[in-house]
Amino acid sequence: MLRTRLAGCWVLVFALLPTGVLRGEEFFVASWNLENLFDTEDDPQVKGDEEYLPDAAKQWNQERLGIKLKNLSIIVRKMNNGKGPDVLGVCEIENRKAVELLVERLKPLGRKYQIVHQDSPSARGIDCAIIFDAGVFSLGEAKFHHVAADYTRDIVEVRLSRSGSNLYVFMNHWPSRGHDPPFRNKAGDVARKRIDEILAAEPQADILLLGDFNDESTDESIREHLRTATTSENLPAGTMFDTTATIKEEGRGTFVYKNKWDMLDHIIVSPGMLDTKGFQWKKGSSKTVDFPEQYYQPPYPGIIKRPSSSFSKDSFHKNGYSDHLPLSCTIVEL
Repeated sequence: MLRTRLAGCWVLVFALLPTGVLRGEEFFVASWNLENLFDTEDDPQVKGDEEYLPDAAKQWNQERLGIKLKNLSIIVRKMNNGKGPDVLGVCEIENRKAVELLVERLKPLGRKYQIVHQDSPSARGIDCAIIFDAGVFSLGEAKFHHVAADYTRDIVEVRLSRSGSNLYVFMNHWPSRGHDPPFRNKAGDVARKRIDEILAAEPQADILLLGDFNDESTDESIREHLRTATTSENLPAGTMFDTTATIKEEGRGTFVYKNKWDMLDHIIVSPGMLDTKGFQWKKGSSKTVDFPEQYYQPPYPGIIKRPSSSFSKDSFHKNGYSDHLPLSCTIVEL
């Protein structure tokens, strides 16, 4: 065991333990569908944002936006034992301004958060973004992958670096389940093509896919087009591992539809994140982030508890957060 001086404090650095388990510094990664985080201004280039304006039926004004931002930021700030995430992927955000407003509410964490975002061609005007702590990771490169499936959201990719090791993070929000499966299959093909490009250059690359895939682990888009497995045992070369499949197997999920839990959000890792080089996904660390205040219990017999959403149709809920639960995992620098 070594002691090293870092950022004005003593940090313990663990090498190979007698059990053969490698331990290094741990980092907290999270992903969250924020349920329509819009600003209050009309974008004349996007017709779909007009639902979230002060004079629309939802009366989306500065007061309601402020309540939404406060509620979201409370949960993000409670993550990681009150330290907040090192990396946070978000979707269903209107634009960069919406993400900046959220990051502003995270200032008490003392993080050096930076945002990676660009406007997508989504007809509803919603995008994906990645927020990362620049005091922890350096941004090597950012890419945005277009999915030709009815003006859906771009997939955001960042290459984060630390101590000479690279971590590729993808934030996804695939076409909704109102679309037929081929739309989500296209998103899987786009992500898989890019994964193959990375693995061709770095066979043991550390790749982390986050987001709302709008499909289950067993659906074609994830199982075949993205090429994933629900177990890490005997993983074929290049096959990704869906670390969150066990959550559904245990009868839980991230989203409630027709009074049952669906597992539409995922944390998926490359084989390189299971080896002992670079970054490693910590076994068993993928889970939902669910503090008590995030839930709503409908007052009807037989209706299950669910994530407390911001809206029911046009009715605003001051105690709402999102209709999805966030997901999180721990990665270890080896």
